[in-house]
Amino acid sequence: MTGRHKTCRFALIHLGTDEVYGLEYVAAEVKKCGHRIRWFDANEESAVEAVVAWEADYLCLSPLSAFFDSGLEFSRRVKALAPSVHSIFGGHHVTAVPESAELDGVDTVVVGPVYGAIERIVAGDDAGVLRGEPVPVSEMMPARREYFDTIPSIGGRHRKEIISHFGCPYNCSYCSTSRLKAEYGGKEYRKYWLTRRPIEHIIEEAKILLDYPTEEVALEDDDMLYGTEIDEWLPKFTAAWKREVGLPIFGNVTPNTVVKVSDQTMDTLAELVTVVQMGVQAARKSTLKLFNRQFQNEAQVAEAVNRLKKHGVPVKLELIVGAPVDDPVGDALDTVKLAQRVAAGGFATAFPLMLYPGTALHKWCLENNVPLREDCTFDFYSGIGSVEFPPAIQRKITTITKLASFFVKYNVDERWMRVLLDMDLTDAAAKSASEAAYYESLRFRLGEKVDQEFEEILAKTHFRYKS
Repeated sequence: MTGRHKTCRFALIHLGTDEVYGLEYVAAEVKKCGHRIRWFDANEESAVEAVVAWEADYLCLSPLSAFFDSGLEFSRRVKALAPSVHSIFGGHHVTAVPESAELDGVDTVVVGPVYGAIERIVAGDDAGVLRGEPVPVSEMMPARREYFDTIPSIGGRHRKEIISHFGCPYNCSYCSTSRLKAEYGGKEYRKYWLTRRPIEHIIEEAKILLDYPTEEVALEDDDMLYGTEIDEWLPKFTAAWKREVGLPIFGNVTPNTVVKVSDQTMDTLAELVTVVQMGVQAARKSTLKLFNRQFQNEAQVAEAVNRLKKHGVPVKLELIVGAPVDDPVGDALDTVKLAQRVAAGGFATAFPLMLYPGTALHKWCLENNVPLREDCTFDFYSGIGSVEFPPAIQRKITTITKLASFFVKYNVDERWMRVLLDMDLTDAAAKSASEAAYYESLRFRLGEKVDQEFEEILAKTHFRYKS
């Protein structure tokens, strides 16, 4: 299928409540190929009709698993009114589940990066699954202004994101990283996904954020301290960021790298960030093995927390509960107690385990007949994960996700934690708990100024409350 217009029109679809960062790279590639783009907000009732009225040739969607069904429905509605529109799905979900190309409403699935795919699609390559070709990171730059200008809910968000490299050095079983590594091979993955972009490109992109309401920036590298070049790279990046951007920044680290980098790098980290988020995930060895995180243990986590504190870097711990184990409540409480032991009085957040299609842990659960919830929406704030538990157990897992921040900050004794878990958490209480945890998270990162801005920020944030 070729476009109806000599210069083809690509409709880029915003789905969900978060920035669709990967689709901004698609936008840049489409423009580079000489075609037109326009963003549409699928949350607006008129979006389908607007796409059709614009006479789009191609429909581009990059939905997370949480929004894949919504994206599929949107595509079907567009194609019902304009059958000649060619729908293209990309991103982590369809890369992990390329058989999505067989679904009604999907014409082409692009596995991996977009590069090389646009020309083939426009030229009439009707293969259901196309494999994108990685390019050097120096050639990758997103088109963000059009997105921010067209989708006010994103352009006006207090927090925006940026990234210095696109991969992850780890192979956690609940993550889709293994699918990309298998598709492209370890050597290619390291070359293209674990190589950092030029600092001047990151700064150029970040300067765009200064033209929009931006209070903080998330450096969304899976581990910002990863790499043998970190001692050289981080000081250069920090100096450039402070000189030319200056926005508060927070990033992600792992205990594995925090305990290994030099003191100089730790001091530089303290100059750059307001806070870091560190994945602890689980306490029990058996659960860590299930998550393929055997490299981690409590001693390492404690050393990492102490080292961050010593260098003046506030750390938020992230935990995963609701694992497919014999005693999920005890497992979750052990994880909370680990956070208490290493960071009592600090800040931690617990998320329910999400089993994304195509991941190693999702396959393991299917092979081992672990019951999975059909109503899981992949919404972390709901407290509902992917594993189906008996109702009484699920209520306790949900309550732990809602109250984990409280348990850790105030070092609540296990006896009292179990008392609270035996109480029914009403929808109103679940909502209040989620808002309180979100407030604590923002205040932890941004300080007291959040007190004046919290209600405005909250109004732009969409939680799904469920007890």
